[in-house]
Amino acid sequence: MTIQDPFLDYYERITCSAQWKHFNRALAAELSVGLPPEDNRQLFARIGARVVEGLPVARCNTLEELQTAFNAQWEAIDWGFCTLQETGEHLSITHVCSPLAMAFGPDAVDWSSGFFEGAYQTWFAAQGIPPELRVRLDAPSEGSAASKVVLKLARPAS
Repeated sequence: MTIQDPFLDYYERITCSAQWKHFNRALAAELSVGLPPEDNRQLFARIGARVVEGLPVARCNTLEELQTAFNAQWEAIDWGFCTLQETGEHLSITHVCSPLAMAFGPDAVDWSSGFFEGAYQTWFAAQGIPPELRVRLDAPSEGSAASKVVLKLARPAS
């Protein structure tokens, strides 16, 4: 644990307004009972796409510019921030401090992360990426890292 962890833990706890927390947790429970996780993930991907359609990002020439543009939009709605990192095989997208993990609870993290798949896919599509590249959750979140969503932009595995 670093010195920053208590600060991030506190921030993540307060990202979901108390007036919505119980409602959102009940909604997540009903969604989990009513739909399979993949259907919920797809629903949240569509919601993410709709949200960022109202938060357009201008064309960017570098990955650094793109990260700055994404973060300006996330900051405008108090939804945390992201880092973008190129690897040899894909682009890694790490999003932290989103209110989703706190709002819907740890049991909904994997399907609610679909929100970010849809959001980032929409933004990358507007940048002109090849349509065969897809944004997908890279690894399930665990424990206290539930508010950290790690995605990757890559060609789907065959």
